[in-house]
Amino acid sequence: MRNRRRHGAILGAAALLGALIAGPAMSAAGQTPPDLEPGYVSDYSDVLSDADEARLEQRLGDLASADGLPELYVVLVPDFDSPGNALAWADATALRNNLAADQYLLAIATDGRSLAISAEYGDGGVEAGPLSESRVLEIEDDLGSRYLADDDWAGGIEFVDDEFSKVPLPWWVWLLGAAALALLIFVVARIMVVLRRRAARVAELRTLEGQKKSAARRLVQTDEAVRTSEQELGFVTAEFGEETTGEFTTVLAECRSLLQQGFGLLEKLEDAEEDTLQQTREWTNEILRLCRQVDDALDGRTHELASLRALAEGAVDTLARLKTARAEATALQSEAADRLESLAAAFAPADLIGVVDNDDQIGSRLRAADAQLEALQKAIDARRPKAITDAVHEVERLLAEARDLRDAIEAQADALAARSAAPATGSALERAMAAVRAAETSIGARPGGVSAFALARLHSAQRQLDAAVSAEQPEDAERLAASALALAEQVQGLVGAPAAPERRRFMRSSAHPSDAGAVMYDTPATSSARSSDWRRVSARDDDEGRGGKAVAGGLSGGVIGLFSGIGVTADEPGGVVLFVLLGAGIGALAGAFGGSGGGGGSSSGWGGSSRSSSRGGSSRSSRSHSSSRSSSRSSSRSSGGSRSSGRSGGRRF
Repeated sequence: MRNRRRHGAILGAAALLGALIAGPAMSAAGQTPPDLEPGYVSDYSDVLSDADEARLEQRLGDLASADGLPELYVVLVPDFDSPGNALAWADATALRNNLAADQYLLAIATDGRSLAISAEYGDGGVEAGPLSESRVLEIEDDLGSRYLADDDWAGGIEFVDDEFSKVPLPWWVWLLGAAALALLIFVVARIMVVLRRRAARVAELRTLEGQKKSAARRLVQTDEAVRTSEQELGFVTAEFGEETTGEFTTVLAECRSLLQQGFGLLEKLEDAEEDTLQQTREWTNEILRLCRQVDDALDGRTHELASLRALAEGAVDTLARLKTARAEATALQSEAADRLESLAAAFAPADLIGVVDNDDQIGSRLRAADAQLEALQKAIDARRPKAITDAVHEVERLLAEARDLRDAIEAQADALAARSAAPATGSALERAMAAVRAAETSIGARPGGVSAFALARLHSAQRQLDAAVSAEQPEDAERLAASALALAEQVQGLVGAPAAPERRRFMRSSAHPSDAGAVMYDTPATSSARSSDWRRVSARDDDEGRGGKAVAGGLSGGVIGLFSGIGVTADEPGGVVLFVLLGAGIGALAGAFGGSGGGGGSSSGWGGSSRSSSRGGSSRSSRSHSSSRSSSRSSSRSSGGSRSSGRSGGRRF
């Protein structure tokens, strides 16, 4: 590669020697690299008319004054001389006239029938012009074959001006478009994943197993709502009397009866007898209908109850009442601890499994009640009726549960005492009644804290006890009482035992010796979370498989896009990048949601270097022969080296 300064000095010396010996730049063999005339067109061949030259000056001046477009200078000579290579001659002329990277020179030998466009491509670390080498080569080819071959000099220059005026999108627009496409693909993929998961949930509800699980969950939730309403009703009754709240008591009794029917149907669904598909559908639908009926009945009394209590108006008095109730409940924890200690000395730990931690549970609820009392005080100070209502409801619930937990210990003590009595028929019934009462109290102290299986066992125990009480034959009464007793004791074990494995949920107790201990069949939170484990596992496996397919499809699509972009856009990076991203996106979508089964040139965009001044008309104010160029023509161009196309430079026409 030649040294730029040495090359410039040689050219200057050659030009000076030619001027001394031959006078003007014209020689018999051709034209040496000249100084360009003022303006944009230098016609040393005199092939342009005055009108053509004026029109071309106007067009090229408009091109130069436009923002973001390159400048074009044109020189026409009979033939190229010193050097004779068209590309080397054009580069030498550009160097001689200090053209910048965004200033291009079109050199045409009218008699020698050759042309070349001098351009800077950034070789050797110098600044590159805005046009890629492939684009310049394409313009040269079209210019020679379509215009200059027919001696259409003015038309050819206008053609180049038109090509330079075409503004492709800059690289950053391609980048923004690619980012927008990637975002669109991501959003579409997420929407499709959400829709598939929603469809999976709908499919679960359509399956019989899904319907059974949904029915069990709804029963637990509805039972919790009824128990909470019963606790709240107790406080309202204490305030306004039974006569005022009698209607609410009747509604809750009806709701409890409906729930009893629902748990009876659930027991049929989970028993050992195989049910027909029709029976399963009918019973699950009936359970859901009963739960909706209970919810409607409770909702219908919500506004009446809120209006009756008018908590926001009497909030100060309500706060004082609740603080008094909280103070009275302080002794509950110590009483429960003392009672449990005495029971532990008399009975085995397995007999107390349902109430063994009730003292700690009482303490937890009392601390939560203190926090709610503080929240109630703040709500009253801020005059926020909704917050007042919520806080009052929570304090009443927590205090009621604390008392129920204390009562559950006493109920269990009564059940244990009855169990120690003589095994007569009357004693068996008393034992069953005490055990059922203890189970009811334990579950009542934990609304929403037990599983559907435990609730179903309790309702079965209640039915067996009712049947034992109404039995006419002593042997029937004893048998039914024993069944109720066993079920009640099982409920107590379920209240205090750890959660059972997924495969054991909603199954009857096993007769295997290893299963003799009490096992809890999930808390509501665990049941709700685990009830769709199979669906989540299936969805997770599906998502993982879909992710692998998306990666494979994206890689394949990206490779296809790469080769397609190279073939279509040549060495223009922006176009190639867009093809790669588009191919990767389409490939990823097809893989995830389909069936199972550049050369050394510069950027193709019109970036270029910014001008320090605008150009107008036919005057060229920025060119100075005494100033050095801000960038140089690459040495490969100035020395007549080969381009990316493999030609030595320029072309004939």
